[in-house]
Amino acid sequence: MADYSEFPTTPTRWHENFMPEPEPTVEPTGATAAPARRRATDPVSLVAGLLFIALAVLLMSGVDVSLDWFGHGIAWILLIGAGVGLLVNELRRARRRR
Repeated sequence: MADYSEFPTTPTRWHENFMPEPEPTVEPTGATAAPARRRATDPVSLVAGLLFIALAVLLMSGVDVSLDWFGHGIAWILLIGAGVGLLVNELRRARRRR
């Protein structure tokens, strides 16, 4: 069996694309970099996220919840409606950004 250990291992194009070498960044001279602008908090998303987290923790913890509220479908209709409303809101916002 031939021993190919005397040949150096050179990276192929696939290896170069898979793990490219980091390129050094050059700071512009004389120009000051503007500080990054802080994004505004979306209160609707924040409240919806907190409600979904609270509901998930409540349902997973095994707390005895009145089944009337969940059994008749009121909670499920509210949750599905809130999800659809947030999705439509996000799609509108994405369309406005374009």
